[in-house]
Amino acid sequence: MLVAATPLHAQFSAGVKAGGTFARLQPQEESGNAYGWSNSYHAGLALNVYLASFSFGGFAVQPEALYNRKGRDGLYLSYGEASLGIIYLLNFGSVIPYISFAPYYAFLLSARSSRQGDSRNFAGSDYGLKLGGGVELQRVQVSASYAWGLYNIAGGGASSRNVSTEISLGYFFLQ
Repeated sequence: MLVAATPLHAQFSAGVKAGGTFARLQPQEESGNAYGWSNSYHAGLALNVYLASFSFGGFAVQPEALYNRKGRDGLYLSYGEASLGIIYLLNFGSVIPYISFAPYYAFLLSARSSRQGDSRNFAGSDYGLKLGGGVELQRVQVSASYAWGLYNIAGGGASSRNVSTEISLGYFFLQ
């Protein structure tokens, strides 16, 4: 009852976010592990909505809209991705570490292969979960997350899911 009676004064911040995406398809489609991780990038917009604040920390949500390239070595899958992060922040003054959990939904924008004759069909969408953490330093946010695709994106009876590690740098210019 005390938590329900605590007034919530939402604070907002908006900004840009970009970084590296290190992705692969799991399980590997070819025997002998012929393809490994692809190194690519992601970029987009993020919004922080701080919901409840305590002396030791608080909760926030972070919706994001990103362009994200995934796939594997030699195969590039470009996605428009939306996620809604649920964040728990610890208050240490100007340094604020946090952990996050975010479901995501992505729609396939393009699929390109550097291998001659590699013309597979992929699902038009993907969805999954991200688990991560980071630190906020005033207007700057440094974060890392691991994403598990939950949807089989491969066509033709194969089974492949996106798996990626993302390292990001964000700058929040509206506070």
